[in-house]
Amino acid sequence: MKKTITIALMALTLGLTAQVPTPTLYFTITSHNEMTATEPYDTAPTYTFFNQTRDTLRKIVDLINSKNAKYDLQTCQKFVLGSIHSESAATTSTDILEYAYKLGGAPYGSVVQIDPRYKTSPPTYTYNMADVAHLIDSTGATSSKVVGGFVYYNSTVTPASSYSASSDWVPYTTTINGTFNNNWKADVIWGAGSLPPHSHDASNFGTWKPKNTNDSVGFFCHDPNQTVWIQGNGCSWDLDAVINIQTIISEIRAESTKIRNGTYPANKFYNATMMINFKDFQSVGFRAKLTQIIDSINVMKGQGKIIWATINQKQAAFNAWSTANSIAYSEWRCGQTVTLAPTCAPTGITEYNDIKDSYLSMMPNPAIDQLTISWGGQMNEKTVLYIFDNLGRKVHEEKILYSITKVNTQSYNSGIYTVIIANDAGQSRPQKLIISK
Repeated sequence: MKKTITIALMALTLGLTAQVPTPTLYFTITSHNEMTATEPYDTAPTYTFFNQTRDTLRKIVDLINSKNAKYDLQTCQKFVLGSIHSESAATTSTDILEYAYKLGGAPYGSVVQIDPRYKTSPPTYTYNMADVAHLIDSTGATSSKVVGGFVYYNSTVTPASSYSASSDWVPYTTTINGTFNNNWKADVIWGAGSLPPHSHDASNFGTWKPKNTNDSVGFFCHDPNQTVWIQGNGCSWDLDAVINIQTIISEIRAESTKIRNGTYPANKFYNATMMINFKDFQSVGFRAKLTQIIDSINVMKGQGKIIWATINQKQAAFNAWSTANSIAYSEWRCGQTVTLAPTCAPTGITEYNDIKDSYLSMMPNPAIDQLTISWGGQMNEKTVLYIFDNLGRKVHEEKILYSITKVNTQSYNSGIYTVIIANDAGQSRPQKLIISK
């Protein structure tokens, strides 16, 4: 016998779903050093580039330390070799890399983190990433397990036909054996991109594990079985010798405000960087520009909009956020809106099972003729309710415009169903529904 149960909306408990705390933008400064083609990598007794840059770098790391900022110094082998040969870095404690790494005291690397990076050309050389990490370690500093910049596939730069599984980021998903009888395995690949002048970097907030190795879309999809995390760099700000620093300050302020005031969804993790390059260190007024930007970011920090963090510290913060909120990963494009279609929406129940959000509640369960669904997540025009039967067949689909929705289940047979709500800002973990008649 069928029964009709009327559920009063007022009876729904407002606290049925846990709400993700208001997010904050995690921010760091990163740098690359660019060597000239005229200086060999292995045999250069003068290391002109290193000697020209070392003293300025010391002033910059002192500035960052004094302002309580954070810095990822991403260095190629040439600069490290310069320190070893010009400062006897392997036998002294006064070299620039060890000095920077130990700023702020223990735990070392908490102010300046040193990430390995290498240049493949010019000229031809025999080192790989494991070798660069080994060289950093030999200076008295400790290399991180972060890849300091890489190339991902971008169809606006690289023809689609040129993409392959040997693309720059893919080799870092496995252990790399060095020529010094050492090995190195990345935990985090930061970026993404080293395509000059950094205007083609992937502008993504968040932390995820790239799904596919054979196309550019798959790079932005999450695969929990992958062995390495991708960490986005937000809107890819780049401080050079000529840029208007007010533009950078305004853009950082705008993004951090959108994150903090709820313009961007709460169920995402946001991280960003500002790039500086060693080649600009000697330009007139560079340190003054950097000082002004850091001071402005510190104002935003005081407003609760920004948290300074190195890439490793961001990853630790993401891990804590992921555990606390039961959300497995996060990916959000710079400037994305909640009306923009998702890049990698799950396509079936199996993929939805990887999602941990708990925004979905429903009453009664078991249900008979009518189901009342409460949705506490992001709401927009692409928010869709799905119901699947126990064979994985979709039996119901509708756009929902309100946080509480009623579904007529009179035509449903008794059995077990799966309820999902999805949109481009985040999805729910599947909820089991029982129909009992």
